[in-house]
Amino acid sequence: MAVAGEIFADRYRLIGLLGDGGFGEVWRAYDGNRNYEVALKLIRNHDRGATWTEASILTALRSEHILEINNADVAVDVPYIDTALAECSLDALAMPLGAEPGLAVDWVRRALRGLDLCHKRGLIHRDVKPQNIFLTASGSAKLGDLGIAALMDAAGTADPHGDMRIRAPELYTGGRASIQSDVYSMACTLYGLVAGRLPYESGDPVSAIVAGTHTPVRDLAPHVSQVLADRIRTGMSLDPADRFLSAAAFDNELALPERSRQFTPVAPHGGHARCWTVTGRGTDTQVCVMHSTRAHRFTVETRYRHSRNRLTRHCFETTGRQLPTKLRAVFNALRRATS
Repeated sequence: MAVAGEIFADRYRLIGLLGDGGFGEVWRAYDGNRNYEVALKLIRNHDRGATWTEASILTALRSEHILEINNADVAVDVPYIDTALAECSLDALAMPLGAEPGLAVDWVRRALRGLDLCHKRGLIHRDVKPQNIFLTASGSAKLGDLGIAALMDAAGTADPHGDMRIRAPELYTGGRASIQSDVYSMACTLYGLVAGRLPYESGDPVSAIVAGTHTPVRDLAPHVSQVLADRIRTGMSLDPADRFLSAAAFDNELALPERSRQFTPVAPHGGHARCWTVTGRGTDTQVCVMHSTRAHRFTVETRYRHSRNRLTRHCFETTGRQLPTKLRAVFNALRRATS
């Protein structure tokens, strides 16, 4: 492991560790050649022979939807990538509550455009996840961390790689990474951004991924529309042929208009289990889930704040088993109220 203060590749002074994972370390570093700070990824367990070819492709990737790659090379047998610094990655914004669905869709659509460019240049990302999509100071989401991206072979595939939680099921049953496996990972990413957790998080996810057994996104995020849930389900189809054929096709499907209200998960109020704010159409609303005085039951309260600060409350009680269904009905009713 590198240490702060170390000079790497005769030009980068390592300032502080930004992240450390199975595929490498990411450092805030000062580039002495250009006199500014960058994010420097030092890559472990990478095919050194392929790095030279990939470096020229990575540094040629110029897009408003890809985190700028300044340099990619090998020093002391350690492949590295030098990229622009970002404000944060999307997991820091969306976990554990989830992001407002419209905002999450906007982030993912921008990242899909970056991913589509990678595919057109013959690269498979292989590690699309919230941690590898970055937000700039201007608020734009950009696809980044191409440290384990791989060149497609003649069949348009590459060796399996990447975070186990977002690998497509075929990669666990002898299949190879492809455009469709990147699409699957992006659908998992969108699930995670709206639900506040990835579809496969705990323990060994392999058997669940292969079987496709995960909690439906609207059980975890009942404020998500059925249309968006269907797009996520298509992207996560077990059969690659049933997914979107390309990142651009996924982007186009997400362009379908949603209702005008915004459903934003917020930190629960004191004593509440889950809370949302709902804005749009001139009325601010809160939906709150509270533990009932009766065991294994919940109270759902919808608070409508009208003009002149008048407040109306509607409450009902439900069981834990029925809670997701009841909440979906509440949010569907709020959507219909915008028509």
